[in-house]
Amino acid sequence: MKTALYNSKYFIGIGVLILLCSSGIGFFMTNKFNKRTERISSDMAISIYQLKANVINSEFRSFIRGLNNSEAIIPQFNSSNEFLQTEKLINTLLLSHPKINHGWYAIAKGKDTVYKKITKIGTAYQHGSIADYQKKWIHSQLITKDSITRIGTVINVKDSMHGLFASRHRLADSSTVILGLDINFKDLQRYLWSVDSTSRASMHIVDEHGYYIISPEEKLIGKRIFREAEGTGLRKLSDSISSYETTKSAYLEIPVYRFYTPLNIGLMKWTMVVETPVFVTDEEVKAIEKYVMIMFIVTTLIILILLEWSHAKWQKQFMLRQLAEVSVARQEKENAVLQLDKLKEKLDPHFLFNSLSSLNGLIQEQPELAKAFVVKLSRVYRYVLDPTPNGLEEVSREVRFASEYFFLLKIRFGDALASLEIDLNEKHSSAYIPFMSVQTLVENAIKHNVVSKLKPLHISIRSEGDGLLVTNNLQLRTDVKDSGKQGLKYLQSIYAHFGDLHLTYGIEDGSYKCFLPLIKKPPTP
Repeated sequence: MKTALYNSKYFIGIGVLILLCSSGIGFFMTNKFNKRTERISSDMAISIYQLKANVINSEFRSFIRGLNNSEAIIPQFNSSNEFLQTEKLINTLLLSHPKINHGWYAIAKGKDTVYKKITKIGTAYQHGSIADYQKKWIHSQLITKDSITRIGTVINVKDSMHGLFASRHRLADSSTVILGLDINFKDLQRYLWSVDSTSRASMHIVDEHGYYIISPEEKLIGKRIFREAEGTGLRKLSDSISSYETTKSAYLEIPVYRFYTPLNIGLMKWTMVVETPVFVTDEEVKAIEKYVMIMFIVTTLIILILLEWSHAKWQKQFMLRQLAEVSVARQEKENAVLQLDKLKEKLDPHFLFNSLSSLNGLIQEQPELAKAFVVKLSRVYRYVLDPTPNGLEEVSREVRFASEYFFLLKIRFGDALASLEIDLNEKHSSAYIPFMSVQTLVENAIKHNVVSKLKPLHISIRSEGDGLLVTNNLQLRTDVKDSGKQGLKYLQSIYAHFGDLHLTYGIEDGSYKCFLPLIKKPPTP
């Protein structure tokens, strides 16, 4: 007669429970994954926006660099005649940017005003009549009484929006000189697109009156169809100046993060609007859903297998149980052998032999140091033999043990071994790390590296982040055979046992570094 354990109804109940648990886990994982995806998408969007904004800011600064270059030599002129004598130099400085080909200057002395348009064609410069919209604005700036040097405006001309950027100066002969650039924003948009063609973001620039200055849709440049979003959906970035919202882009026709940031060119206060796509990883989400579905199918198969298993003969179950008991016994034996091997490694006879040899040399020459040596040696072996039921020890005790172990090594190697550097954060003292982990790393450093007076070995132990970083300068020995990294494997197995913490190690900047994550609270043995 079969026991209740093998009753079909019992296993049907277990199968249903497993199915419900698996479903709950699946939905929980999908929900967490979606939240994580949204956070990653937001972080990526902010990074792309920052890169785009930096590129555009840098380009606009370079567009008006010709004004900066020209302003540098204006103080050298005492009269308008001196200015006209260096016309070629002015042309070169003013139109120094390869994509800025149109400029002008005006000289007003008394009631006479000279206007001249400058056009760059290749490496040559041509002069011509100034446009009416340019002349009208320049005249308004000549008669104004303010003393502002850098001036500018945006004018809607029939073919595009034009930016007039100028620098106004008063010469010693009472004449007024205005140097300026005329930038066609439609041509500028094409250039900016080529500068940052690989970016996943689209960019608009709007003046303070709501007119498009720059837009990926050229037909919008000069038109006032942009409406700023209402503040209810805006969120501030860390710089407290820029803000962003999640909306649907009329240009991209997809959900985007829309960023608003000021772009100030001279006295003109514009707004740069950068739109980056919301990176929805549909394929990854669908993959998770597929895995969840597979889990459901597997769970159903398990239920069917359990139902079939419930009708199997008791003899088969007995044999399986016996095999399981044999497997457990074998595993316990292997664990006992492993613990014995670890104990043998802790009681390294070579280390004891070398320590006694060092002690023998100290007894007659430095008896006081010999006494300290004996005390340290006894503490080292007492620490080694202390029971550690959960395989962990406090950081403070581990570091103190490592320093005492290092003291014995220092006696042996002398100046070939530099002093041990310890920089321990007090907050880390009460945390836990694997038993003898720091000593293992110190021992590995001595074992695998050259230790000589010409090449002293430097070892440091310091707190970093949420763990300890043990470092030594790299000067590998060629006569040491591969040890199979048993010490590191031991530490990795301890960390694997206590959760998701991982030991990391490797070579960086000519040093060998090993990071030991802290375990805040050891589990009850």
